[in-house]
Amino acid sequence: MSEIAEVLGGASKKQPRVVHTFNVPESLHKHGITSLGIHELTPRDEQIAAKRSGGDSNRLAYGLALQALAEVNGKPVNTGDGTAEAAVNGMHPKIRNLMLMAYAEIHNTDEEVTKDFLASRQVRV
Repeated sequence: MSEIAEVLGGASKKQPRVVHTFNVPESLHKHGITSLGIHELTPRDEQIAAKRSGGDSNRLAYGLALQALAEVNGKPVNTGDGTAEAAVNGMHPKIRNLMLMAYAEIHNTDEEVTKDFLASRQVRV
């Protein structure tokens, strides 16, 4: 059953989370991080990040990427126990930037898809 069907049908079975693993370029390994795992966010994850942002759009953008961080060097991290924050606080700025780009790559459509979607609009009265 698809995730949407589960939500609409009220099913409570929790599906495994998808994690996208990105290898940090070797030139940045000197900073101690060789890979990052990024979750696909659920609506609940987005709500948690929005609540933590306190209405600040800059904090929300960062908070969404933080909420999506699932692994660092193959080890699980999460915001629930503070391990995600600790990992990000110890990251070199270039690696934090890669984390943000990985989040955006997974969660945002490319320009052509967005354009096609918006062009498909139909208006009814």
